[in-house]
Amino acid sequence: MLETLIPLVINKSVEVVVGILLEKFCKWLLSDANIKSANNFWKMQILVLYLDWVVRKTPLKSLPEKSQDK
Repeated sequence: MLETLIPLVINKSVEVVVGILLEKFCKWLLSDANIKSANNFWKMQILVLYLDWVVRKTPLKSLPEKSQDK
C-alpha cells in the first residue's frame, strides 16, 4: 500500500507546484509592463521592416550623387 501511496502523493504535489508556478508565470507574462514592452518591440520591428522595404524599392538613380571634391 505504501508503494502505491508515495507515487500518488508525489504526482499530486508536482501537479500543485507546477500549477502554482504556471499561474504566477501567466500573471507575470500578462502584466502591463510586459504588454507595453512587447507592443513597443512589435512597433519597432514593423518600422524597421517598412524602412528596409522603402530602401530596397528606391531606385539608385533617384538618389543624389556624392560630389567628389578632392
